[in-house]
Amino acid sequence: MEHTTTVEHRLTDHEKRLQFLEKQDVKKSKQLENIEQSYMKLENTILKENQETRNLFKELTDRQWSLIEGREKAEEAKEIRDYELNASEKKDELEFRKQKFSSYLDLAIKLLTAGGLIYLLIESLLKN
Repeated sequence: MEHTTTVEHRLTDHEKRLQFLEKQDVKKSKQLENIEQSYMKLENTILKENQETRNLFKELTDRQWSLIEGREKAEEAKEIRDYELNASEKKDELEFRKQKFSSYLDLAIKLLTAGGLIYLLIESLLKN
């Protein structure tokens, strides 16, 4: 009888351990399922944040290109204005020189045609 009680005791003990292990297995399965759900949530969050970050970088890059293009256009416009200003100044300077030369030429023609300069020159020579 002693052997049967030991066997029964062992069998009962074994049954208790199996039930405990089954409960533990159910707990572990629930934990694993919770971990998988958490992993999926984390993965979705990371993907969403990654997309937002990419959109932000794309927007910043687009803004930088717009600024660079604007700066280049402004520099081109400045170069055109400077060129036109220099050309205008050179044209004004050339026109001024032409007018000055024309004034001197008119004065010389008037003096020589009127005989005034020649007359003054001859008179001053004769007086000496």
